[in-house]
Amino acid sequence: MSWRRYAEVLLVVVAVSGQAGCGKFYWTRPGGNLQDFERDNAACARETSSNPTAASHGDVNHPAYGACLAARGWTRVQHADPPPDAYRGYEPAVMKWN
Repeated sequence: MSWRRYAEVLLVVVAVSGQAGCGKFYWTRPGGNLQDFERDNAACARETSSNPTAASHGDVNHPAYGACLAARGWTRVQHADPPPDAYRGYEPAVMKWN
């Protein structure tokens, strides 16, 4: 293989592998809709924050918040191009849970 061909293949591999971890995290639930998520998201934020103002700003205990949504049937998944039934919740500044 020529050096030029090797460089082209390497560039493709790097480009494809670099996109593997791309995407944002979303919450999904079979049969779940936007109203369901908004209701559960607000309830879990209230349950896992220190006060209503903190809850409305997403200042929550993220592991407890995630556990609350999971207990209500929501699953957190990563998507680069999310399906229409995937919703964004509150995310920690540094991802420590999945």
